Amino acid sequence: MKKNIIYIVLLALVTSFSLSSCEDMLTPDMDRNDEIDQVAADTLYSYWGILKSLQSVAERYVILGECRGDLVSGTEYISDSIHAILDFQTDDVATADGACRYLKASDFYHIINSCNAYIAQCDTLRKTGTDRSVMIKEYSQVVSIRAWVYLQLLLTYQRVPYVDTPVLSTEEIEAVHNANRFVTIDDFADSPIVQKLEEVRGVDYPNYGNYQNLVHSTLCLFPQNLVLGDIYLLRAKGGDKDSYRKAAQHYYDYLNSEWGGVIQTNNMFGVLERDRITDIFELGSTAGWPGMFNTTTEVTASQEVVTVIPSSMSKLFGSVQRGIQQLFGFDSEISVRTNAEDTITTVAVSLTANFKHELGASKLYENLNLTQDYEAYIGTSTTKVCKVINGAGDARYQMTTNNRPDPDSDDSETVNFVMKQNHGSGYAVGSSGGRAYVGRVTTITFPTAYPIIYRKGSIWLRFAEALNGAGFPGYAFAVLKSGLCGNSAWVPTLNTLYQPDELRYFAVENGDSSFFSSADALKDAYVQRAINEGVVFSEDEATKATEYEAYLTTNGITVGKDTLSYNEWPAESIVPEDLVCDHIGRRETREAQSYPFFTFQTDKGYLRGTGTAYTYAVGGTEREIGSSFATYNFNGDNMTTGIHTRGCGRIMPNERNTVFNYVDQINKMLAADGQPTLTKKEIYQDANLDKVQKAIGHLILDELALETAFEGNRFFDLVCYSRLCGSADEFAKRVAARSGSLDAGLYGRLQNESNWYFKLPQ
Repeated sequence: MKKNIIYIVLLALVTSFSLSSCEDMLTPDMDRNDEIDQVAADTLYSYWGILKSLQSVAERYVILGECRGDLVSGTEYISDSIHAILDFQTDDVATADGACRYLKASDFYHIINSCNAYIAQCDTLRKTGTDRSVMIKEYSQVVSIRAWVYLQLLLTYQRVPYVDTPVLSTEEIEAVHNANRFVTIDDFADSPIVQKLEEVRGVDYPNYGNYQNLVHSTLCLFPQNLVLGDIYLLRAKGGDKDSYRKAAQHYYDYLNSEWGGVIQTNNMFGVLERDRITDIFELGSTAGWPGMFNTTTEVTASQEVVTVIPSSMSKLFGSVQRGIQQLFGFDSEISVRTNAEDTITTVAVSLTANFKHELGASKLYENLNLTQDYEAYIGTSTTKVCKVINGAGDARYQMTTNNRPDPDSDDSETVNFVMKQNHGSGYAVGSSGGRAYVGRVTTITFPTAYPIIYRKGSIWLRFAEALNGAGFPGYAFAVLKSGLCGNSAWVPTLNTLYQPDELRYFAVENGDSSFFSSADALKDAYVQRAINEGVVFSEDEATKATEYEAYLTTNGITVGKDTLSYNEWPAESIVPEDLVCDHIGRRETREAQSYPFFTFQTDKGYLRGTGTAYTYAVGGTEREIGSSFATYNFNGDNMTTGIHTRGCGRIMPNERNTVFNYVDQINKMLAADGQPTLTKKEIYQDANLDKVQKAIGHLILDELALETAFEGNRFFDLVCYSRLCGSADEFAKRVAARSGSLDAGLYGRLQNESNWYFKLPQ
């Protein structure tokens, strides 16, 4: 009988404790680290070696994450191996370990084994002259990387061999093999690997400045709280509030730090304009959303990108990643030239569109974007009116994909290109110009692609997922509509403002309730009913009151003042008109006081927003926004923005006329899932919380598609949503319908959750 995968994989990993070359791109200027002695420097090179090894799994993060989702489709030029992944043919020979370069389990375990060796050998007790632990920051990062790589293994295989000690000899291989330990999505959060990550989650991050002038070292970090948030979010299922709350706390702890922050309002949204000739809405000149990806600088609270796995520009400096570009339709050519004096090396990367590429945007993704409601203010600063621009769709779609006519084709059909990986300077590593390194200048004339692992948009949306699962769908919706930030301008608190203006009076008979505006109205109604039934009341008021009470008792009628639970009141009775988040019910407001992940007002103000302006078209109409825009400020102190505004128009947070409101969006999602809609009152009732959570979960899933498509997150997003709903059908029907119609064979196959994952080779 063959040895299982754990033996085969580990056999290739003996002494795999990687070191990084000084010439590799992931090597900083060591002159900045004058406190580091030679022993610590050796450990640093080992840490950079682990970072370099992540490049072996970087592209599959995107490819496996998107090909097992609903946002990409194969073209007529698709290869067998990519088709097998798209079609979830997990037993196909093309998916065997080694046969497909995107499905080599050994690459994951190589990184894990290097991490295990580092953790076992790193001396975290070594101190500097300032009594600072020399390697604790790097140590905590290796712990975080190991957990993240295991998470990717689980997302690929669902159940994988568990190894948390270094395997450096054949004897250790046998010991690990004989232990026969496995870990799954459901129990990984309880493993020693995750417990170790919890122990170091408060450790700060290392900072080495730039790596070879290509990318800042802080962009290559895996924040511990973000990895932990993902682990708990993936484990959580509908009703498991504990896991959702743990995930929410970890996301919050990152966002509430100098590295985190709110969704910034500056230049990170798209404006659509109508072409008068074609009648097609296209991006206006103020669109700035793609620019968020174009960064190689140090991570800050105002920056969108948090974590990347960079690609080198040339083999001179490490691994060159081309797979993502090629699959989506861009062939790259790298040229390296050194001048006659051998003092200047120029690296140039050029991209050429390949109309015979393998992957494009799915019809489902296209339809989702085009059916979004784009809203804008029309008029002047005093006459502005919120209008829905019919047919415009989501502006982010125009910045993510493009249809181009094939110059070699005889017909007028266009070819779909996913531009997000190569949009302008998007996903760039490097910049124009150069920096001297010992007589050498490296010049980059065009960027290459790299996977973004974490960015603010995806973090906030996962925070929203966690809040929703934890029982706070209103707060989750706020992330989409208006954003969450510190400052009492929006954060609800329990005070007299939230008491209803009038308490209702009720009568209960045979379990049915009737409600009245006052005690007198209630009494008059039942007195009249008694008279109609033949009861004769005395003229004396005291005697009449006794006779009335006797009538109620005889007929089993109980009356009283309002005793409905506090969350059953409709939203307009909960939040005063001048508050932003009128969709948050009193139950959520009350319970939120018990959890620290709602503490948005902090002394350092990491979650305080910035001043914001809202765009309106001067003299435009619903069909013609025009090119003349103006802006006005709304309550500019400490405000933020919602994720949805990045593609569907910048609407003031307190706007009541927007179609993107809590009640309408919940009912839109319920109707899309074939469920009956709810009244405003019913939405706030405890009995309907599960329905509301699933509707908001669906809405967040759509927003994740609009905001983060083609970045590698989609499989994770779909699995998390399906676990919230407790149904494999939620995953199956979305993936099977990505072509625009249901693929019955694929739908049936995906009803079995085990078919979502690949089989470990035996």
